[in-house]
Amino acid sequence: MTRVAKERGAATLAELPCACATARQMARGLTQLYDSRLRGAGIEAPQFILLMTLGKLGSGSETELGRHLGLDKTTVSRNLRLLERYGWIVSSIGLDRRKRQFELTPAGRERLALALPEWKKAQDQLRDALAPEDWAALFRISRLVANVAQGLNS
Repeated sequence: MTRVAKERGAATLAELPCACATARQMARGLTQLYDSRLRGAGIEAPQFILLMTLGKLGSGSETELGRHLGLDKTTVSRNLRLLERYGWIVSSIGLDRRKRQFELTPAGRERLALALPEWKKAQDQLRDALAPEDWAALFRISRLVANVAQGLNS
């Protein structure tokens, strides 16, 4: 249990001997933490991640975004439709007329700018609750496992 969990008397999650179940516990906990911070900016973690990714890429197709984030086409499509409905992204026909390209609108850039400080608070809160070596290990192991699982699934 982490220092923060002990201080707050937090219940510990079941230790399950399943990589998938453990990863899902972690993902749910992280999503809840980031959602609680991002709520004040009127956005949820999955939407924020897509806006941040489009902000970095400039534009991208559903396929490119899905590949970049490790998400299936249905999940990407559903979230892009929502962002488009909010007016935070716009789509256009790409060079390959079969694919649409998505990019941030001015409203999307504003929403991202509004959400970034809240994201940073969640990021800092988690980093502060972990030892520096655990923070580094979180990324190293998570990326390793994600890449191995992706390779085994191909």
